[in-house]
Amino acid sequence: MTSNKEKLANFVQVKGGTVTFGGGDGKITGKGTIKTSKLDFENVYYVKELQNFNLFSVSQICDKKNKVQFTDAECLVLSKEFQLPDETRATYQLSVGKSILRRVHQMAHVNFKTINKLAKLGLVEGLPLNLFTNEHNCVTCNKGKQHKASYKDVSAVRTIFEPLQLLHMDLFSPTSIRSIDHKYYSLVVTDDCRRFCWAFFLGTKDETFYILKDFIALIENQLNKR
Repeated sequence: MTSNKEKLANFVQVKGGTVTFGGGDGKITGKGTIKTSKLDFENVYYVKELQNFNLFSVSQICDKKNKVQFTDAECLVLSKEFQLPDETRATYQLSVGKSILRRVHQMAHVNFKTINKLAKLGLVEGLPLNLFTNEHNCVTCNKGKQHKASYKDVSAVRTIFEPLQLLHMDLFSPTSIRSIDHKYYSLVVTDDCRRFCWAFFLGTKDETFYILKDFIALIENQLNKR
């Protein structure tokens, strides 16, 4: 039953009694046929009080020898003439293009020249002796053949000539193994000029400022870089 009279073909006014549902009662004032591209649903009642809702009776559909199947996303109504073909005697139509792509996928996306060579020499059992042509778009093959644009060679220019002119610092995240004094964090400082490294162990991240402050003061005193 439905509340949309426009969906009903061959509409006829009838007095069919009342229907009780969650929102109250409704009167059956007519019936008609809902036509689809595959099936026609006859004797569909018109109940104005449904307010844009439709009620579907599975039992009445099955009483007319139809089949109803439910999935997680849809409800399928199959007519009594609908039958699945016998797998032992059926003839199926397959897409040649999809069959060729399936061969390419099974052979690890090898190029068509190699596939034709294998077919010609009979080196692969079950591979047909046709000429395979690259007329189909394989996304994986296209991505695998892509190349990055090369960068122009640029001669390196050294700009660091003195120690402590440029320092590289890296603060490690917590490691799975503690240091001897039971600290999880590590700070590595590398001098760009001499590539000399210093390593410090921290209990917490907020110790970084004080360690760097003492470290810079120590190095400046040793190298007279104030």
